[in-house]
Amino acid sequence: MIEIIAAIVTTADILIVYTLLQLRRGRLMIMLWTTILNVLLPLIGFYAGEWVMIFFTGWGHALSSVLLSLIGLHILLSDSEDLSVVNKISPFFLALIVSIDAFGVSVTFGMMQLNKWLFVLASGFFSVIFSAIAFLYTGRLRVINSTFIRRLAGIVFICMGVLSLIY
Repeated sequence: MIEIIAAIVTTADILIVYTLLQLRRGRLMIMLWTTILNVLLPLIGFYAGEWVMIFFTGWGHALSSVLLSLIGLHILLSDSEDLSVVNKISPFFLALIVSIDAFGVSVTFGMMQLNKWLFVLASGFFSVIFSAIAFLYTGRLRVINSTFIRRLAGIVFICMGVLSLIY
């Protein structure tokens, strides 16, 4: 279950960023790249996490909890980027920017030996859904407050890190 919650939290930035950008061209290509990268990067991250566990067996669980909490702290402290620059980026790099956090989360999940395929498939599924919602409702969806959602996501990751350290 934690895998699905993490997939939703890590892909929620897709909804925020793509809605705020209000892109008119290349939407399908961005959506495809985002989905592909939200499947490949977590898969690579899981293998990297499993590899790290081999070398840090004694304290790998604590390390993964700290990393997950640090990802949450990074989300809380990060500022919004300049949107005029983002409109000039290629679809691949734009998708990479919004997908890279799934890699970090999956490294910690690989270290915790959680269900790899559940997270990877959920991440791909929610990236398609959130991209489609963002592109369909661009300009019409005023409910999204990116600062609130970013803070909420950071707090959720910190809580997940603390809870995984406790249990």
